[in-house]
Amino acid sequence: MVLVWFCLLGGLSYPLYSIAAAYTNDWIEPEHLNAAASLLVTLYGVGAVVGPFVAAVMMSSMGPVGFFWSLFVLHALIAVFFVHRMRSWRSPLVKRPWSEVSLPARAFYVPATIAAIGRRRRRSR
Repeated sequence: MVLVWFCLLGGLSYPLYSIAAAYTNDWIEPEHLNAAASLLVTLYGVGAVVGPFVAAVMMSSMGPVGFFWSLFVLHALIAVFFVHRMRSWRSPLVKRPWSEVSLPARAFYVPATIAAIGRRRRRSR
């Protein structure tokens, strides 16, 4: 049964990067494809660095089962973000030349979007 769970987890994890890249490419201008690809690789690398620490914390609190729960929670958060992103915005927010966007704004677009979602929810309450 563990082998089945590993296959299911790997089968669901592997296409995440491809889906994110395809969705990103749908929303940007053709001249910005290289910059967006480099940003996605950077975010993927940050996730690859942070993920094991999250899994270690979960495993220290829950035991070996914490590994699977940490993967499940992280993948669920990514899925919820993608679904929210696809349903919330029908068109790109602001057209601005990529050369005018600062490096921190490029690097933290996804976390900034998550923070903006939180601010909107607080304002609506």
